[in-house]
Amino acid sequence: ASRDVWLKQRASRIASRPEEVPYGAAMRAPAVAAAATLAVIAAALLQPAAAVDRSKFRTCEQGSFCRRFKKWIQRPQREEALWSVLPASKAALGDGAWSFQVKHKSEAQPHLLLQLNTYASGVVRLRLNEISPLQPRHVIPPGDVVADPPPAGVKSPIVSEKPDATTISFKSDAGAQITVELKHSPLGLVVSADGRVVQQLNARNYLNFERYRKPKARLPPDSTSDAAATPDEVLLDAAAHPHGLDTNGLWEEDFGGHTDKKPRGPASLGMDVTFDGDVPGLFGLPEHMVKASLPFYEEPYRFYNLDVFEYENNEPMALYGAVPLLWAIHRGAGGAPAITSGFLWINPSETFVKLERDPAGAQASGPAHAWWTSESGVLDVAVLVGPAPAEVSKQFHALTGNAPMPPLWALGKHQCRWNYMSERDVATVDNSYDKYDIPYDVMWLDIEHTDGKAYFTWNPANFPTPHKMTDAISAKHRKFVNVVDPHIKKEEKFHVYKEIRDQGYFIKKIDWKMMDDPTDSKPADWEKPEKIPDPAAQRPEVWNEDEDGKWEHPLIANPEYKGAWKPRQVTDPNSPVSDFEGWCWPGTSGYPDFTDPKMREYWGSQFALDKYKGTNADTYIWNDMNEPSVFNGPEVTMPRDAIHPNGNVEHRDVHNMYGYYVHRATFEGLEKRVPGDRPFVLTRSFFIGSHRYAAIWTGDNYAKWEHLGTSIAMVGALTLAGQSLVGADVGGFFKHPDSEMAIRWYQLGVLAYPFLRNHAHLETPRREPYTYDEATMLNVKASLQLRYKMLPLWYTIFEEYHTQGKPVVRPLFWDFLSDAVTHEDHEAVENEIMLGDVALVHGIDKPMAEGGNKATVYLPAAAGWYDLHTGTFSAPGRYNVEVTLETIPAFFRAGAVVPLKNRVRRSSACMHMDPHTLNIYLDPATGSATGRLYIDDYKTKQYQDGKSFLDVHFEFKNGVLRPASTRGSPPAGVSSQVERVEIFGLARAPAKATLVVKGATTELPVPVARALPAGPGGQAFTAAVVKVKPWLDLAAGEWSLTVQ
Repeated sequence: ASRDVWLKQRASRIASRPEEVPYGAAMRAPAVAAAATLAVIAAALLQPAAAVDRSKFRTCEQGSFCRRFKKWIQRPQREEALWSVLPASKAALGDGAWSFQVKHKSEAQPHLLLQLNTYASGVVRLRLNEISPLQPRHVIPPGDVVADPPPAGVKSPIVSEKPDATTISFKSDAGAQITVELKHSPLGLVVSADGRVVQQLNARNYLNFERYRKPKARLPPDSTSDAAATPDEVLLDAAAHPHGLDTNGLWEEDFGGHTDKKPRGPASLGMDVTFDGDVPGLFGLPEHMVKASLPFYEEPYRFYNLDVFEYENNEPMALYGAVPLLWAIHRGAGGAPAITSGFLWINPSETFVKLERDPAGAQASGPAHAWWTSESGVLDVAVLVGPAPAEVSKQFHALTGNAPMPPLWALGKHQCRWNYMSERDVATVDNSYDKYDIPYDVMWLDIEHTDGKAYFTWNPANFPTPHKMTDAISAKHRKFVNVVDPHIKKEEKFHVYKEIRDQGYFIKKIDWKMMDDPTDSKPADWEKPEKIPDPAAQRPEVWNEDEDGKWEHPLIANPEYKGAWKPRQVTDPNSPVSDFEGWCWPGTSGYPDFTDPKMREYWGSQFALDKYKGTNADTYIWNDMNEPSVFNGPEVTMPRDAIHPNGNVEHRDVHNMYGYYVHRATFEGLEKRVPGDRPFVLTRSFFIGSHRYAAIWTGDNYAKWEHLGTSIAMVGALTLAGQSLVGADVGGFFKHPDSEMAIRWYQLGVLAYPFLRNHAHLETPRREPYTYDEATMLNVKASLQLRYKMLPLWYTIFEEYHTQGKPVVRPLFWDFLSDAVTHEDHEAVENEIMLGDVALVHGIDKPMAEGGNKATVYLPAAAGWYDLHTGTFSAPGRYNVEVTLETIPAFFRAGAVVPLKNRVRRSSACMHMDPHTLNIYLDPATGSATGRLYIDDYKTKQYQDGKSFLDVHFEFKNGVLRPASTRGSPPAGVSSQVERVEIFGLARAPAKATLVVKGATTELPVPVARALPAGPGGQAFTAAVVKVKPWLDLAAGEWSLTVQ
């Protein structure tokens, strides 16, 4: 959804009768006060855009703080120590934490406070803030990003002091030996794991920290600065130095016809980090539409959450969300194993990140560098020391909190469109899925279901009985999701608007007034008169005072006169404020201050079933447009100088967290709506910590092959950044996928997208699976049935994410770090992704006629791989494979036990009582396999009692399948039974199968064997199906199944 599309739609509705929509329903065009104005503005937009309009969005060079930082890091004598740690100021804070004062060489007193935390998980956190600033710098409240209480600190670190450094050593929970060296001058940090340096902070001395100044002052307060005779010559920071300082934008800045007032002045900060060793690639930095192995662009990556219309591939420009987390692979020298580390930049203001190589290492070898700069706030960074990928992920979640366990239905198929236009439309789509026996779980409604875009309401013409509609969906064991956006329609009769306004919860704008600077005084040398006697003039000799009067010396302009003195003009801090208003879908809208806990509490209360009429306990929420999107705002978002009443914080300080606070408020409201239920919220905008509250999708993508292909990298970057309930719109949002593209996108999505949704633009043809030709529909149906068959595996992997922080889907290097091909090979890095450590999928991103009938597949170093569709075994290696339209390359890892359900029904809830199938993919070398199944009630938090679940770890060895461990007891209403076991990789067909449960033996039917197709290496194995009669209840505890 975008400003341009909105204007186009509004103009067409204003200019003509209501549009005809499917099934005869008609949309009502809501009244708009400035209809004529909108129509004129929209007239120029009626031609569809072909690509993103870059002129709307700033680059680094167009933003003053980033431009300043680039000049700052190119200053002469950059190696000169500016900020230095004062070791004598060290104060122990307990739990592995210390503080130090930091002094600048050009200032008399230390004005910065450094806090260093070492956490037992292996995280090293460094923070810099001002000591006694002119006004408080924004600090993210505890619990909003970093967990509260914070992670456990190191209990007994070893601390040693040297003249030039303070060194701290400790062992992480995983047993890694971590060494942290805090360099004193210039300030720097070197972090090592098991004797290998992984990261160096400020190694290139890029550090910048702009303290608050008095209005229009060159330098911040300090006795040396105050007494400086030539302040222009002081080398202080990026906003005050003598090397061609760019003063444009320090106190006021223009972009795109908007003026950003900056009464608090420059406040940016920045630093560099070096990833040591041989670093083949860097990963992460969501959200950007780029390759998985991040390109080293000339333009820095930008983090500034925006509603970007028709975003393009291979661009470092900002998108909807921000998790500034960078992963590095460090290859070992002399046969040492490869390791990983992560670097997290915790700042919600606009941020730029530049990736760089040393000149001699331009070809992806040697160390890698990144510099970071943010517009405001404090410097807060965390080094995730690793050294294993699992430890980096675990450290991220130790710092930011674990994600909740999603309900099972959230992992099923979601059907969405802008828009289903009526209750009849919804019923038709729902019934059509059943008619063609296609499973799905969730029906979605976009903005047109509301009464004039007033959220929490229903269009009375098209949705007159919403409670009947939602109840009908619930009766089929399906769910509903409604969109509720954070812009609030300005309308007196709309109770939500009135209540937020009356309680003062809307974000404010300042109607700026100017005033005399009270700190300015008339200089002592400002006393010269405007006129002085003309030194060249003399009294004429013939002058007669009796006749001519007294002679007066003629005056001339005084060359030393400076004019009439007036105090410097500054913005009046007491300028009047009013509610900020901007345009979005309803027209004029207010924007609540979601940083305020009281506002979040109010927002959450609106989801109560007695308030949000027409919804039921099976209705969940989608928060869109929450960057926030402001159609007439700078960069289609909120002005930076808008004020959040909660704490009198400028919007620039919290911009990237606005969407986070919106979906957090929604999640917390749903928690209270039905106690014990697992909420579901989808968000477009996000920040560090969003994984605790919401699913994420990659926004308004295109029905283009390149968007299909790059979705693997975008999803992988999000999961590396701790956000695993994620996905891309299957088939693209803009334009329409042809049959082949639709098939390929579903084939990828069911195996690679944890969040699986089909969504489409208002102007595109219908694309529900059954709207395609029969062959296409059957292919899509087969893909969706595979997804539902694999739900037990997906759910089990999500439990590992919930408890251990393991990404649900992830790049290959996460599981196969010792295989160097997974670090930088194009196929392995860009076209393949793992589902847990169990399945590998390779996307097809081109049509058959253009090479999509074949693929180069890399299978990483493991015991082997079984084709997911045929069971064919392949050894690790690179293969050129033929591809049909029916499948894409996908494989199960040898040595895995995979839990499945073969009885696919209309929705996941209808499968709760169905028995399981266990597929066993043997390691050919050992004849063994291991795996896991996790079961709970799939929908509530009952499992949190520590017993209402079943967690079984399987082991197959020497022909015997048994539980290696069993925990918990399954709740009522779900099946823990097994009806079928299928074993792949047998050397010969088995003749007998026996089940023993608590000492009682049952002879099972003779296994049904079949020969598997020979793999590329010529190896052919046998598969055998064991029908378990009676069904095996995994909760029995003591059992074994023997195949002979």
